[in-house]
Amino acid sequence: MKSLILSLFAALAFAAFADDAPATKPLDAKIDRLVRDSVTRCKEMTLTQEPSPMALPAKFNSMLITIKSPRSLCEGQFIGVTSRNGGFYLGVPWVIKDAEGKTLEDRIKNFAWQNMHENFDPQIKHEVTVDGLYPVTLWQTTERGKMPMEGEVDIDGSVFFLGHFHRLTDDIKTARLKSFEPFIGNAPQEGASKPAVTVLEFSDFECPSCRHASGFLDPIISKYGDKVRYVRYDLPLTMHPWAFSAAIAGRAIYRQKPAAFWDYKKTIYENQEHLSAFMIDDFARNFAKDHELDMTKYEKDIASDDVKNELLKASGVAFSNDIRSTPTYIVNGVMVDPGEGGKGLEEYVASLLK
Repeated sequence: MKSLILSLFAALAFAAFADDAPATKPLDAKIDRLVRDSVTRCKEMTLTQEPSPMALPAKFNSMLITIKSPRSLCEGQFIGVTSRNGGFYLGVPWVIKDAEGKTLEDRIKNFAWQNMHENFDPQIKHEVTVDGLYPVTLWQTTERGKMPMEGEVDIDGSVFFLGHFHRLTDDIKTARLKSFEPFIGNAPQEGASKPAVTVLEFSDFECPSCRHASGFLDPIISKYGDKVRYVRYDLPLTMHPWAFSAAIAGRAIYRQKPAAFWDYKKTIYENQEHLSAFMIDDFARNFAKDHELDMTKYEKDIASDDVKNELLKASGVAFSNDIRSTPTYIVNGVMVDPGEGGKGLEEYVASLLK
């Protein structure tokens, strides 16, 4: 299920694309590698570029990158941007030059509200990056608190980039994993303590696609549990009324009885169609009681600002690092197409272990 933020501004940016597309051509080898490392990887993918329909400042060059594949999960269109100083960005920039506001913060805030009806509070660090941009922390207001995402804005107030520029020589896979490391330690996980392969599953308890995929890792851990670590990375989407509450309860359960968490995960998905925002707290509380958790500690963890803020921050980091839908699987830094019934994921893990 796509993130509301990303799907909305992508639709906005591509709405005005011309019907008669100019001739396409293959990507430069370095850019091709960066793009493939940034998006979900399928066995069959064709990447092409053509002139970009998006007007950016003169210090940037942009191209429209189209990815075609028999797998719809891997298809898409993105704007690839290169800077004069060797930076590269892949995504959908926000062209904010015509947005109302006297300050950069106002332009970003008003652009988001006018075009996406989302409330953001930008905080800009006025220290110019190598690509001539200011770093931005974009705080999104949610019902559970403010979620921080990272980006960069042109110092003249022309364009905002959600995420970051990379160098053409960067290893995006390693950089992506490094950004997730602060949140992996507290996330539910099972399998090898010193793994050869780490699988991150970005998932949402209220997402129907996540329910369908909830057993994909079971045969992999059963077969390769001494070599593979499975980490569930909670990514409760803001459009889902009870996903965040379910994630908080899951963390409280995992803190006391890690084994019970996996029963909780299974139980939530089995009952997903019958759950609601009005009953999720009692449902999770009853699960905790049935599994003989210390309810005083459970209630304390449920109310913990530390747990809540960690989930919000982890979600923001995911959105800032190319995670555009749930479920998403990252294997040793590579976003992998799980395939039908998870077979593609299992095959990819097996290929690494060979």
